[in-house]
Amino acid sequence: MSLYTTYLEEIATRKQQGLHPKPIDDGALVAELIEQIRDTGNEHREASLDFFIYNTLPGTTSAAGVKAAFLKQIILGEAAVAEITPDFAFELLSHMKGGPSVEVLLDLALGHDEAIARQAAEVLKTQVFLYEADIDRLKEAYEDDNAVAKEILESYAKAEFFTKLPDIDEEIKVVTYIAAEGDISTDLLSPGAEAHSRADRELHGKCMITPEAQDEIVALQKQHPEARVMLIAEKGTMGVGSSRMSGVNNVALWTGKQASPYVPFVNIAPVVAGTNGISPIFL
Repeated sequence: MSLYTTYLEEIATRKQQGLHPKPIDDGALVAELIEQIRDTGNEHREASLDFFIYNTLPGTTSAAGVKAAFLKQIILGEAAVAEITPDFAFELLSHMKGGPSVEVLLDLALGHDEAIARQAAEVLKTQVFLYEADIDRLKEAYEDDNAVAKEILESYAKAEFFTKLPDIDEEIKVVTYIAAEGDISTDLLSPGAEAHSRADRELHGKCMITPEAQDEIVALQKQHPEARVMLIAEKGTMGVGSSRMSGVNNVALWTGKQASPYVPFVNIAPVVAGTNGISPIFL
């Protein structure tokens, strides 16, 4: 049985639980997806493309490594996929936020093809998750009079990865939801008893507050599509207790906005409030 077949079985099981396909973190499964994408007559090609583009975890997962390597092949013309142009491959790399994607971008930026190097440099200027080894590569190239490396380092020195971010909205409309009265512990937002599910963000999100509260939040979103739901700790502080990032993740999952169209179940910018303040974990 192939990894892909096993994945389809898992998808069927999750569907019965009201869950979407689990984001892929296994490089071996991504390798199978790529083989099916390369085979233009494969019955699973369309689904494999969708999983590859929209449901592969970024960062330092083995899946990200295999995905980044294939995108590099597309950019260099070593592989051809009609649905993934070199420009789109760069866009996908830009959303992978560190790890193998940065290594690939550095390979391209410090390579011999000037046009590709310039395009990779523009993406690198937006990235912030670089390891010391990545900076060392840029430093070495700069000391060898590499103009692209100089341009990237100058961009970092000017903090263009921050200063060139899109402006935030001048006004954010909100509709309030009182999550609880008194201090709201991060354990209410991400119970310790559900720690086993934290790696599965969608599944873990189902433990935030109560199912009834989740339904009420969704109902508010439908009633007020132009507004954001703001969770409030009435007569208390929002997010006391342990600094549990999974609690923030759950709040963002239910009330935030998607960070990237290519990264599933990773949301940002939830709006929260507390009569007595907000815990630093939310700031």
